[in-house]
Amino acid sequence: MTFKKSYKITALVILLLIGIRLALPYLVKNYVNKTLEELPGYTGHVADIDLHLYRGAYTIDGLVLKEDGGNPKYPFLQIPTTNLSVEWKTLLKGKLVGEVIMQAPQLNVVEAKKAPAAKNEPTRKHWSEIVKDLMPITINRFVVNNGKLAYLDFSNKKLIDMHISDMQLVALNLANVENAATELPSTIRLTGKSIGGGNLKGNMKANLLKELPDFDMKMQLTRVNLTSINDFIDAYAKFDVERGQLDMYSELKLKDGQLDGYVKPFFENVKILNLKKDVKEEGLLRTAWEAVAGLFVEAAENQPRDQIATKIPIRGNVNQPDTDISTTVVNVLRHAFFKAFDKGLEAEASSAQEKK
Repeated sequence: MTFKKSYKITALVILLLIGIRLALPYLVKNYVNKTLEELPGYTGHVADIDLHLYRGAYTIDGLVLKEDGGNPKYPFLQIPTTNLSVEWKTLLKGKLVGEVIMQAPQLNVVEAKKAPAAKNEPTRKHWSEIVKDLMPITINRFVVNNGKLAYLDFSNKKLIDMHISDMQLVALNLANVENAATELPSTIRLTGKSIGGGNLKGNMKANLLKELPDFDMKMQLTRVNLTSINDFIDAYAKFDVERGQLDMYSELKLKDGQLDGYVKPFFENVKILNLKKDVKEEGLLRTAWEAVAGLFVEAAENQPRDQIATKIPIRGNVNQPDTDISTTVVNVLRHAFFKAFDKGLEAEASSAQEKK
């Protein structure tokens, strides 16, 4: 009787554990979906969650995050597969931290026509905070495989689509479990392909444990075919490019809230106007403006290497409460590039006039 009773209890415990194991993915999925739905400024969901208890991990499939009032065709964030797990290498050293690996994520930054601001509009949470919320322990290693970052501007007549694809990002020692003595213990490496066949490379050292992080970043975007971004050039500079190549280099440092760096684009072998073709296709007024812009470029083409270059310094203080550092840095780089493009042509045109 005692043996039969023990057998029944053991069988009951086993069945209970199996039941819990089968129910856990659904419980976790419901929890994650509830968390995403309650995010201020967003709505989101996941398609499925798989648990891997034997290795301290779980997988999120089909995460979609949309901005409230955003374009429904272009969700803010889509991640087909995200693996979250304990980083065993550091666990063996007595440190409990995690790693996150995203497969083919896509982040869409959408610029739309300005609408009246809604009263009491909720403050959006930064997407990186969402990732942290889904990971119950501190993230020390973060990897992106085959990612895509797209800038989509619907505020003009033509859709402007600027993107980086085939992105590979590896961020290491984010929690400084290696106890590195250096001021910037974390390393981040980034590569990708831009529209127009450009090559993106970036390296950063950072201290992300500070309330206001410090970092030292170097980035380059090379061999971009300018004709591939004609919609962008047309929208912001009001002319078309028939040929040309862009190389862009940037360094940016943030130390105790002080931002310092530069953006330096090189425009090479640029040609703006084919007079006969453009008059026929686009009309006289349009062609007249492109002819003026073309004079700027022709004046600059007397330089060695047929190259237009300028350097725009970046300086500022971001040591303010509620400052989103990553958004600030992206906006600073974007505005610096626009300014560099304009200043490069203006400087070369002025130089040519002085020589005359």
